[in-house]
Amino acid sequence: MSSHEAFYTHSTDLRDLSHPIVVLRSTSEPLTLRVPQVGDLQALIDVLANPENTKNDLSVASLSAEEREVVCRRWLTLDDPRTYMNFIVLDTERGREEPVGIAGLGWIGPAGTGSDESVRVGAAGVMMNPEARRKGYGTEGLKMIIDYGLRELGLVEVRVGTHSSNIAMRRLMEVKLQMEPEVEEKGDRFGNDLLWRINQENWSSLR
Repeated sequence: MSSHEAFYTHSTDLRDLSHPIVVLRSTSEPLTLRVPQVGDLQALIDVLANPENTKNDLSVASLSAEEREVVCRRWLTLDDPRTYMNFIVLDTERGREEPVGIAGLGWIGPAGTGSDESVRVGAAGVMMNPEARRKGYGTEGLKMIIDYGLRELGLVEVRVGTHSSNIAMRRLMEVKLQMEPEVEEKGDRFGNDLLWRINQENWSSLR
């Protein structure tokens, strides 16, 4: 277990990628992020099935029920090298773990075409159930994901993308993290036209 400036702690055991153990615990909020286990499957599916959660995320908004289950089952394991690492978000305020969302690195891969395979970047995001919003959980969860990706997974950059109409994510990134986005006129294949790039240098100044 290690800690980063009293921000969060983590427990990581990746010896068995079919049953990975990665747990991130906030030191300031009643919040735990955990790579999901079989018992978390229905909670994951429920988060993705809620249209209020997915309306700004075209990568999952159009999935069928069967496709949602396939995606969520995939998150129960990890691969090597890592191409994703997603977490179930747990509210521990009442002394028990209550699933309230999903956060993670939905994609991890080479920094660019033809680049060294060992130089890797990730795409981060967070999705909170309506009842868990406006508590700071989304901000805290995304900060833990970014930090873990840069420090523990050795990513050279973590990217956060969204559509300009996603006011909640823009407020998180622009107001709470005080980062200005790059504007992409055409957007990516999921319709995201705003992109934030976080690396060790600018993250250290923010933290």
